[in-house]
Amino acid sequence: MKLIKISIFILICFAVSQANAQFDKPQFQLGFGVSEPYNDLRGTYYSSQILGNFYVQTINPDFMTNNYGGKTGLNFFGKGKINFDKYSIARGVLSANFATFNTFESSQSGNIGVEVININNQLDTLLVGITNNYTFSNFGLGLGLELAPTSFTNLISPYFGGYLAFNFMNGELSRTENGVDTVRLTFSDFRMGLTFDAGIEAKVSNNVGLALGLKYDLGNLLFQNTSGGVSYAIEYGKSNASINDAEGRFFSSIYGPVISSVRREVQGKKKEINWGTIYLGVNFNFNTPKSTKPKTQKPK
Repeated sequence: MKLIKISIFILICFAVSQANAQFDKPQFQLGFGVSEPYNDLRGTYYSSQILGNFYVQTINPDFMTNNYGGKTGLNFFGKGKINFDKYSIARGVLSANFATFNTFESSQSGNIGVEVININNQLDTLLVGITNNYTFSNFGLGLGLELAPTSFTNLISPYFGGYLAFNFMNGELSRTENGVDTVRLTFSDFRMGLTFDAGIEAKVSNNVGLALGLKYDLGNLLFQNTSGGVSYAIEYGKSNASINDAEGRFFSSIYGPVISSVRREVQGKKKEINWGTIYLGVNFNFNTPKSTKPKTQKPK
C-alpha cells in the first residue's frame, strides 16, 4: 500500500513538472452561428384588433410587459484564449459577441387608427397605413475558463467552458406611416449574466482548426430593474428607455388600436432574457515553431 502511495505521488510530481504554464501559445477563434431566443426573450411584438369594421395592426400588449418579441437571429463572435498548460487542456478565455434577433422576420404592414380633430372641432379617428419593424440585439463581453480534456491528442477534442458575461442589450421598434415618416422607440440597458459553451474542435493543420459548438446565455441574471416614472414612459420618439425586465409597473403609449400620446400604466412581470446558439468557428493557433540549427561538420 505504501508503495502505491509513493508511486502515485511520483506520478503527480511528474505531471506537475511537465504541465508548466505556457502563456506564449495564444489561440484565437472566429465564428458565427444561429441564435434562438428562449424564455421571455421569445415572443411576437405585433398583433391585430378590430377597429370599427376594420382589422388594424397593433403592438402586442405582451410586448415588453411579458416578453421581448424575439425571433431567430444571428450571432457573430471572437474568442481570445491563453493556455494554462503545455497541452492546451485548460484555457483562459476573453470573448466578444454580437447577437441580433428577428433577423429573418420581415416588416409588418397594416392599418392603424389615428386621432384627429376635424373641421367641426370634434375628436375623430381615421385609418392610416403603417409599417412596423423591430429588432433586439446584444453586445456581450465574456471572461471565463475553458477545458479541453483530450486536446493533447492533436485530434478531435471536445471542450466545455463557462464565462461571466457583460451584456449591453438594445431594442428598436419603428413605425412608418404611409411610407412618409418613421418614428422609433429604442430601449437599452446593461446586464450581467452567464454563458455556457461546449463543442468539438479538430485540427486542420498546425495552426488552423475547426470548431462546432453550442452556447447558452443567461443574459440578465444581475441588475434587473423597471423604471416606473412617467418621464421614463415607453413611447415613440424616445431613444434611451429602460428594458423594464424586473416585475413592476411602467407607463407606455405604444399599445392600442389608435395612435395616441396618452401614457397608460401597465404591469410588467420579471423576465428572463435567455438564448441559445449553434455555431461554427475557425481556430487559429499561434504556435511558434522551434528553430533548428544546422548541424556543423566536425573539422577533419
